[in-house]
Amino acid sequence: MSNSDKATALAAIAGAALLFASAAWAAPYRPNADAVVIEQLSPAASALRQWREPRRAVANVTLDEALASARHYLELGQTWSDPRLYGYAQAALGSWWSADPAPPRLLVMRARILQFHHEFDASLAQLEPALRADPFDADAWLLFASIEQVRGNVRAARAACLKLLPIADPLVGATCTASTAALGGRSDQAEQLLANALVRPSQTSKAQRVWALTTLAEIRARRADSTGAEAAFQQALALTPDDVYTRAAYADLLLAQDRPREVRALLGGDPAQADATLLRVAIAAVRQHDPDAKALDDAFAERSDEARARADRTHLREQARFLLEVRGDAAAALALARTNFTIQREPADASILLESAIAAKDPAAAQPALDWVQQTGIDAPTLLSLAQRVRSGASR
Repeated sequence: MSNSDKATALAAIAGAALLFASAAWAAPYRPNADAVVIEQLSPAASALRQWREPRRAVANVTLDEALASARHYLELGQTWSDPRLYGYAQAALGSWWSADPAPPRLLVMRARILQFHHEFDASLAQLEPALRADPFDADAWLLFASIEQVRGNVRAARAACLKLLPIADPLVGATCTASTAALGGRSDQAEQLLANALVRPSQTSKAQRVWALTTLAEIRARRADSTGAEAAFQQALALTPDDVYTRAAYADLLLAQDRPREVRALLGGDPAQADATLLRVAIAAVRQHDPDAKALDDAFAERSDEARARADRTHLREQARFLLEVRGDAAAALALARTNFTIQREPADASILLESAIAAKDPAAAQPALDWVQQTGIDAPTLLSLAQRVRSGASR
């Protein structure tokens, strides 16, 4: 046998050995008892399993049926902050997703899904014809106000809330109006308006009441009224203990007061939870030097990598905060915070941009946030203090 033949034979033997080894490694794992946990489902997945979407022939799905399914997915998505559920909502619409012309209620549903993906211009493009067709659609005006508020257009958001006032439940109108008023420097009046509305009779849903209480809590937190904010957060969580947005916002209040132990008690340590709460748990774990801090760090980093792989920019604020507060990478945090601020401009977005600029010693990078603070006239002491620190750094 020639040397080349020997080499070929050895390569074949080696390849076969690797093949058999790979087959052995790929053998399925079989637990030796029913009680062995193989994988823990996220809360959203568990909730989804409890609901069975009605089976229908795809070609025969009516608009009412498609909207009902999509609406249910959105409700779960809002509660658990799981992006997959918004994808299910879009899929549930089937061919209705691209129907043209579309009735106003379909336009509003499509706008809601697009809004979640931060496709704000596309979302507004759905809402505008919907509102021309039905200018008394309270849901459409509320969504319009929410988008403009997230984009930092406080005046446009306020105008939409004013349209909402005579056609929506008083608590919904008050919450919308108070939220935009607080961003415009009228926190005292906003808090009073919302506190009064919460004690009046209302026909709102539990979710809408939780939104009102959480909005009140956030207004109080920005005004440095920690006691009042905590009371409102606890009222909201008494209604819906699993609401991801409220739990994350409450955790922020606790972190601001350096109470990481209570954050862990509030949110637990499950790495399968929503991105927003997982971030707060990771921050609390790092502050306390908890044994699972590295595992939580890895879990959130993996989520961020997956989001980048699918070009998902819905959680850039959280990713920037993770880089700053967990990884301590100010430069990388600043880069993400700057990109995020081009998409959404709320107090938390301004805050992470200002904090990252201070940590990275690059005050000029925070100029968009400084401009936003000045333009809105927001009266939030902590945010204004951050802005002053940036200005002081820039003047040196």
